Amino acid sequence: MPRSGEFVAWVIGWDLILEYALGAATVAVGWSGYLTSILHDLGLQFPAAFSAAPGTLVPIAEGGAVTAVFNLPAVLISLAVTSLLVIGIQESATVNSIIVFVKVPWSFAVIVVGSAFVDPSNWASFHSAKHREIRRVRLERHLPWAAVIFFAYIGFDAVSTAARRPKSAA
Repeated sequence: MPRSGEFVAWVIGWDLILEYALGAATVAVGWSGYLTSILHDLGLQFPAAFSAAPGTLVPIAEGGAVTAVFNLPAVLISLAVTSLLVIGIQESATVNSIIVFVKVPWSFAVIVVGSAFVDPSNWASFHSAKHREIRRVRLERHLPWAAVIFFAYIGFDAVSTAARRPKSAA
């Protein structure tokens, strides 16, 4: 009979596997949406039946809707990332570094450009009854997005544990 510590480790291990599977599937579906949107902007139409979850009604440009069979871009993206991971940790770490070096300047650019649209007149006192009601409405509106932000951090622990350690000099 396994000891209690082994059982807890087994449960946590499967919890992580399910977490990573859910996170990877969600990221692949998100990238699929971006890919089909970019293709649409370029004037290329991706078949609607192969761009969403099975059974989903996908609106088409001609009007009406078509029932999706499966999300082909998400499957292809998952296969590409899986192939990269199978090739090796060093290669996946290199690709991850490239993505970070591209993403960080864009994030700073969004902050800098977005700061030009900040209206300081909105920085009023938050203690009046009017502002308490505004805060309540904003909380109800933004609380679901807090869950989205929390979900966005799934996988960061995987990146940190996958980082390669330098070889020791000893």
